[in-house]
Amino acid sequence: MSILWPPDPLWPRIAAVWRHAHGPPGGEQANAAAVLKRYQLDFDLSDSQAAFIAEYDALNLGSRIVKDERADAERAGNAFDVVLTVLGSLPLVMPFEHFVVDTAWVLHSYVFTQFLHTPRLLVWSRRSGVGKTARLSAINELANHSMYMIAPSGPALYRWLGKHPTDTLVLDNAEHSRLWNEKDVLHQVYEAGHRKGGMIPRPFGDDVILFPTNSPLAVGLIVDRSRRDNFPSQIRTRSIACEMKHSVEGEDEIFPGDPRFAPVRAVNAGWAQSFKAPANPRAVLLPKGLVTRCANNWRPLAAVADALGYGATLRAAAVAIEATNFDPELRLYEDLCQIFELRQQESGLWISEIMQALAEIEDGPWGSLTRDRLYDLLYRRGIEKRNVWKVIDGKRRSNGGIYRKQLEPVWRELGCEAQQAQSSKIIRLPRHKRGTGEAHDD
Repeated sequence: MSILWPPDPLWPRIAAVWRHAHGPPGGEQANAAAVLKRYQLDFDLSDSQAAFIAEYDALNLGSRIVKDERADAERAGNAFDVVLTVLGSLPLVMPFEHFVVDTAWVLHSYVFTQFLHTPRLLVWSRRSGVGKTARLSAINELANHSMYMIAPSGPALYRWLGKHPTDTLVLDNAEHSRLWNEKDVLHQVYEAGHRKGGMIPRPFGDDVILFPTNSPLAVGLIVDRSRRDNFPSQIRTRSIACEMKHSVEGEDEIFPGDPRFAPVRAVNAGWAQSFKAPANPRAVLLPKGLVTRCANNWRPLAAVADALGYGATLRAAAVAIEATNFDPELRLYEDLCQIFELRQQESGLWISEIMQALAEIEDGPWGSLTRDRLYDLLYRRGIEKRNVWKVIDGKRRSNGGIYRKQLEPVWRELGCEAQQAQSSKIIRLPRHKRGTGEAHDD
């Protein structure tokens, strides 16, 4: 892991500042946040790296104060630390956030049956020779009962899962597949397997066999950005996507069955025996903006990270990765879903009301949104401005706007679900435990 960390003596200090910065609001929090920002600038630390330092320090506090074998053993036995350490020892060149996501995703493969959703991990690059295969090979060696395959067909996958329903699948060279074809079986396995209960029915004589598809699935492919952005929405919204970029420092030296990974798998399996997923998935809070299917993707990984003391690290990594994959069209319809959900009594909203509601989303991306840009995004899905009537002060008035019924088919296609309780809240990264009514021209 080619990352320059601050000197070891500074870690407790940075950790203390981070805890104050993410503590209760007040003057101390603001001052600590300013100090933390200086540390991040001085050492080029991302938010997830700063969170990792704080959570690592919190977990390691006992072994620093009480130097005994038991404390050291507990430190050494943390599955998140173990996986992250071995991944960091490999010649993989990628952002720290990718190491964090791979760690949480690998661990979730041991306990995925406890969750309703299992996110697809989509590792892509614009060219060959960037370390994609090495990364997938490492995931294959660390994940639970993992099988590495090169461009398999859809039938090969569902027949394999029929015999090995809890296996992790790692698929490489998917650029040669028909993943873009919504009618292809591989596409259907990718989509259906995101959620528990997804089955592929196939006739067998006079009978029908139901093949399970729900399993952890990591996919690697080389594809240009435009083609990736043209993925069917069912693929994009069910995936955590990470782009690999070229670096001369990376190497591919991971042999199948490399014995150094066996002890790590043993640690992971031991941890999985005691892990219990939260009874209420929505109790796993996520940062603002991670909603609908995006939330479905991240909640299992956040629950795993929470259990091992690295919840804030994972959440900061999630924010960073989703920011690099920002899809304005998908985000627009997610936000429109929330806006209409908060106004359930209204069948339609004027464009002026929609623009104002989007602009008021805290930390939202719509500060510079123009009406022309909004119309362009809506037009791509065949949604055009209509005359929306309302009763204002006892009088019927109309302006250009959008009706809920125009948006509902798109919401269903994209999997937008109402997040009523959380849509208007700011969800802070948790610390480790210890109009006017007048008509206007729209």
